[in-house]
Amino acid sequence: TGGLGQFEDNFSAPADLYTMIDELYEHLVKKSEGVYAEAGLKECVMNAALAGILAHEAIGHTTEADLVLGGSVAGDYLGKQAASPLVTLVDIAHSYDGKHCPMPIYIDDEGTTARDVVVIEQGVLKGYMHNKQSARHFGVKPTGNARAYQYMDEPLIRMRNTAILPGASKLADMIASIENGYYLIKPSNGQADTTSEFMFGVVLGYEIKNGKLGRAIKDTTISGVAFDVLQNVSMVSDEMKWSCAGMCGKKQVIPVGMGGPAIKTKINIGGR
Repeated sequence: TGGLGQFEDNFSAPADLYTMIDELYEHLVKKSEGVYAEAGLKECVMNAALAGILAHEAIGHTTEADLVLGGSVAGDYLGKQAASPLVTLVDIAHSYDGKHCPMPIYIDDEGTTARDVVVIEQGVLKGYMHNKQSARHFGVKPTGNARAYQYMDEPLIRMRNTAILPGASKLADMIASIENGYYLIKPSNGQADTTSEFMFGVVLGYEIKNGKLGRAIKDTTISGVAFDVLQNVSMVSDEMKWSCAGMCGKKQVIPVGMGGPAIKTKINIGGR
């Protein structure tokens, strides 16, 4: 799934949406009878949508080289273990697994050929996203991350398609491995800063009790330090899902893609 193209490129008939609408209806019926999550540090499975927003907002922005030069926490992690060895996080230029990503960029707005940036590889922070100026400062090649909203705007270092890469676990096994926790499905809005501290809303999720999905939960929040959350990742699913749900607002609004697999980790959940 993803946001590539116009509506008519993705849906040829209204019937294509019926299954999705039926699934959403079932979730909402269960949520209407839902319970408040229990607040505290909990084992959770975050599905692809939440893993994607975590990768973009809380990790991706900290590794944009202009923000690193401005004091981002990622400046302390280069070459060091910043996440679980199960985590590889990449800002992908245009294609993954032979298919276009939601926001394919082949040449950036400084004329640089765009290439993938391996931000974290098996838990080690390997590099940052660059324009020409920051690349000169760090003594590396530009990565093709300079993007501008309109022709009169200054190109800034921006993400393209940021995602944690899939692992080897099955989602069902990840849920079955949790005695008392939560399966978090759909995020709402949120915020993060250059310390990688974040808070996101969660508008769809379920209890996990003794390895099985339980009752739906009411709207809640999750929060923490993103690098700590990634250090606690113990399972990564084998499915890759993309989204292109809106605009990134770093000085200029600009469309981005984000995605990934589901991840199992420990995270602070807000409760009532």
